[in-house]
Amino acid sequence: MRSVYEDKRIPLQIRRLIIFINICKKAKNSPDKLVYLADDSKLAFCVQYLKDRRRYIAYGGIFKYAHTRAEVVAQGVDKLPHDEYIMCAITVQRQAFTRATRTPLGLLIDWNKHVNNRSYKCIDGNAKDFFKVNDELEIDYPAHEFHERLVASAQLPLWNNENLH
Repeated sequence: MRSVYEDKRIPLQIRRLIIFINICKKAKNSPDKLVYLADDSKLAFCVQYLKDRRRYIAYGGIFKYAHTRAEVVAQGVDKLPHDEYIMCAITVQRQAFTRATRTPLGLLIDWNKHVNNRSYKCIDGNAKDFFKVNDELEIDYPAHEFHERLVASAQLPLWNNENLH
């Protein structure tokens, strides 16, 4: 899949459409389940085929920053398995980036409207669902810079047009 997306001879939107067609085929084979292109795109991008409505919905991730203990508890990451309390955190919230649509082309059009030129941060494939902030991040990696940014995966760069031309 990556080789199709990196082929610069094919126009950008056609490359995106090829990816959406492929993931919609996977989603149709697994109705009512979230389907990912690859493990490293789980936080950034998934598609669900709704069998009863015969429509697709694409989901993306948005970083949410909790800077008080109460917000951390509201996000549901207030306690780690080894009983360490988290005072602030970055989480990824999945939300629908498209309306329910019948075709991959409709999905792509809605997706482009939602994500076109929005701010994003790229994650590695080894990312967890949340990142602790308590003295674990370097000075040049302030957590609040992630707030309300789209989650992008290095393996699936579908976010803005500026970096892809």
